Amino acid sequence: MSPVQQYWLPGYGLSRHIVLGHIQYFLGPSATARPYSYQGREGYLINGVPLTREQIDDLAVMSREYERQEATRMAHNTTGGSTSSSSSENSATQPEPYINEIIPISQPGTRRQPDPRGGR
Repeated sequence: MSPVQQYWLPGYGLSRHIVLGHIQYFLGPSATARPYSYQGREGYLINGVPLTREQIDDLAVMSREYERQEATRMAHNTTGGSTSSSSSENSATQPEPYINEIIPISQPGTRRQPDPRGGR
């Protein structure tokens, strides 16, 4: 098993509700995740063993299903009518570049030593 790391996971196609609610299922009870912006991009700061590509893909599938269910629920609550099926399933046939590659931030427990000259 890989050592525990702190890393940033890009949030593209990942629902906050799914990532925060399911991270311990994928990485164990000691794993944590929180929303985090890295170099101007939104994502998640995760403390735990690195997610595999398959796990990230599973989170993305779960996120799409969750967002679809929530959109349907909201449409029924606001209009009371039915919603039509979108053609987004057909657009999924073209492969997209993999953009949710994890980026290590730092090892937990390692801290910068204070500058002896003072300041921050």
